[in-house]
Amino acid sequence: MSGVGVLHDAMERPRFTSRLHAADQHLIGIGNDLDVWKSTLAVALASLAIAAAGSAENLPAGWTHAEINYSVSRVPHTLVLDRGKVITVSPSSLTIREADGSSVQVALAPDTQVVVDGRPGPVTDIRRGATATTQRIDGGAARVVKVHIPPRLLRLARR
Repeated sequence: MSGVGVLHDAMERPRFTSRLHAADQHLIGIGNDLDVWKSTLAVALASLAIAAAGSAENLPAGWTHAEINYSVSRVPHTLVLDRGKVITVSPSSLTIREADGSSVQVALAPDTQVVVDGRPGPVTDIRRGATATTQRIDGGAARVVKVHIPPRLLRLARR
């Protein structure tokens, strides 16, 4: 007899939660909220865009300028990537000459991350003639500047 009571209690629980879900579906709708899915997808796409920018090496050989458009919470943004030889550098800006001959001046902010040959460094480590890749969002100051200093420039700097 007691086994029948346990079976009856187990069968009642699903009915109770089923009624709760039906009555309060607007509160706990799982998978039914289109805005949540859109926001989740936007964040995922933005993360992918930023990850792709973080590994600009994945862009085709010879690239000099790229713009990736994405939106977060229905707000459009543009991730701008530039690559070229450093012409001038100061604490507030960096000018590079891209392979097509165009010059691009990129603002630098105090929080701009500088990575020189894979290691974090200050803006003062950036050398004229080095290859730089910059990452900006919506035309603002560079978020990240990745720099490769060729061995010949390193040798000149040591003299």
